Amino acid sequence: MLHQLLTAPRELTQTERDRIFNHFQSLPLHVRAYTNHFDIDLEGKPTLFVKYGCDVLAEASTQSFFYALAQKDESAPGIPKVYDAFCEKGWCFFVMEKIELPTLSTCEISEDDAVQSVAPLVKWLFLAQAPSVPPSIFGRISSEEACVWHSFFKDHWAPLPFANADALTKYVNKAFSYAPGKSKRSISFSDDLAIYHSDIRKDNFLHDTKTKKTWIVDFQHIGVFPEPFQVYAFFNTGNRFAAAVGDCLGLQRSDVTDRMTWASGLLRQIGGDGSLNLDKFGERIYK
Repeated sequence: MLHQLLTAPRELTQTERDRIFNHFQSLPLHVRAYTNHFDIDLEGKPTLFVKYGCDVLAEASTQSFFYALAQKDESAPGIPKVYDAFCEKGWCFFVMEKIELPTLSTCEISEDDAVQSVAPLVKWLFLAQAPSVPPSIFGRISSEEACVWHSFFKDHWAPLPFANADALTKYVNKAFSYAPGKSKRSISFSDDLAIYHSDIRKDNFLHDTKTKKTWIVDFQHIGVFPEPFQVYAFFNTGNRFAAAVGDCLGLQRSDVTDRMTWASGLLRQIGGDGSLNLDKFGERIYK
């Protein structure tokens, strides 16, 4: 039951999946390089929006999880229906309903109205749905073991599928050890977990100016981590829109998130794969 809850549906036929893959192969290489999605029409279905890449299966599971919750709640934001997620010849594809609406950045509403549109959606995501997340979840909300996307990490992608808060604590403190001089900075993350969204930009929300309904359309940067990672995404990334949403929700940056900013800067300066020679439990790998 838990695996089914955290797995994207498989509603397409093999013939329909083949059509999607064949369309992808027909795209010029320069188009594939500069985008990660396309639209496609399949007989008997509405226009579909397809994302592709190496990391879309976990995102499909996350979006499907919240879509199911939204169907039971009239106060929920709009969330596109997930139809399928599959892999073919080294490529993975995430197939969803296409919503024909402008983003908040293009629908010509004021900045304050945009903030007021997103804040209740984020509140619904963070607070109302927290009890529905299985307690075993840490990181991606998916049956797939996958690294999280979060603005704290170098290139926004964690180098490891961290197992728990203790592993994250060890990782961040290892980053502090790379600071010049004798830095005494350290951090400790508790097991108090929270849902986070670390890419709160107007381009990631669609808005219907007639009905005033707003849709969440990007679930890549959503997961479950220690609570400071939720706050960090609002106030410690230089994203003014996210900070305004955080202010609207009554959140505040903290000493912990400010120390995380220091660690994040160090991670961006360190070469290699970013793992700091640690495994997903935060233990040193001996080679």
